[in-house]
Order: sequence, then C-alpha cells, then structure tokens
Amino acid sequence: MREKNLQYMLDWMAIQELAVEYGQAIDYGQDTGDWSRWENVFTPEVTADYSRFMGSDVVTLKREQMPEVAKTGLRSFKRVQHATAMCVGIQFQSDTQAEAMSYAEVAHYFPLGGVQQEWTIVARYTFAVEKTPSGWKIRKVLLDPVHYRGNLLGLELVQGKRLV
Repeated sequence: MREKNLQYMLDWMAIQELAVEYGQAIDYGQDTGDWSRWENVFTPEVTADYSRFMGSDVVTLKREQMPEVAKTGLRSFKRVQHATAMCVGIQFQSDTQAEAMSYAEVAHYFPLGGVQQEWTIVARYTFAVEKTPSGWKIRKVLLDPVHYRGNLLGLELVQGKRLV
C-alpha cells in the first residue's frame, strides 16, 4: 500500500479529474467534432470493454482510434451529457498503476417525430490507469450498465439501430 503523502494526494486528485474528463471530453467531442480532448485521456494503446453495454467485443486500439468508437455509438444523438460522480474509488497497485471506479449518469438526446427524446444510462466505469510522462492516462475502460431510463430506443440506437 502506498504511503499517503503529498504525492499520493496529487495522484489521487489527478485520477479523479481524469475520470471526470473522460465523460466531459466525450460531450465536448460530440458537441464540437473535436475529439482530441477525449483521445488525450488514453495511453497510446487502450483496451475498451463496452461489451456489457453495446454487445460488442472487447478491443485493444490505438488511442487515435478511440474517437471512432465514440462517434459510432453516438451517431444518432444530437447531444450527450455525462454527469460523472467526483467520488471516485481508487486502488493503487503501485506508484504508476491504479484502478479507478466511478459512477455516471449519461443522458442522450435525440429527435423522434419532431419531439426531443431522452434516454439515460446509469453506469459504473472501471478504469485501469497508468502514470505516464504526460500524467495519468486510461489504459483500460470497462463500462458496466446499472440502469436505463427514458426512451429505450436510445439503447437500440447505441447498438446500431438506425431511424428511417
């Protein structure tokens, strides 16, 4: 176990901020088309496990490929809003490796017949994080759905259904 000194606290705060940045950077990318902020939360190679959510395979990708994963899943939504809890559980394995777990409510907005619809997922994110020369980065992400609410067509849209 790590000694809880100043460096421990600085690392703990940086990992908390990283967990929040993961969601806010997706929202920013969806709103602006600039995905560089989201790409920057990852190590050069990242394992993405969205299998419990999207029914997809676990994949290991270059960080530059991660925006395509998000764009594909969000293509049907006009806006997305991640409300990530700042209460992030962190377990340090070493001075440069840790596991972080946080909860998020993610609202997805889409039009249907001229009426805005909302679909929200409450999820637990588990991140394997690594301290790099440019700060803490996500090496692996697991999204575990806890609950859905709103128009469940949203889940089908994430999983690839297209509106005609």
